[in-house]
Amino acid sequence: MSRRAALGGLGAAGLALAAAPAFAQEVVGPGWAGVILTLAGETAGITALDPLGPAARAGLRPGDLITGWSGGGLAGLPAALAGPPGERFELSIRRGEASRTVRLVLEERDSARP
Repeated sequence: MSRRAALGGLGAAGLALAAAPAFAQEVVGPGWAGVILTLAGETAGITALDPLGPAARAGLRPGDLITGWSGGGLAGLPAALAGPPGERFELSIRRGEASRTVRLVLEERDSARP
């Protein structure tokens, strides 16, 4: 809900608009992982990474395959990666013949930019 809609609702409800400053807070956008995925069957391939993003700092690389994650089926992973900043995931990764688990924390989109 936008601030304008919230304030309009307050006015329509007969509440004092002096309460409006309580709504004056910065709106935080969706979280950011800095990764582009391609879903294919039982895996999600990492197509590209932002070199300053959380996924790259977690040790992920283009070509890695995500075979599972802490939130369930891989079809829901792209939406989850756009969740709120601070959201945490454990990703099961396969790189060549090796498998490992990586912890990824979503950040605000501009958090890594100089």
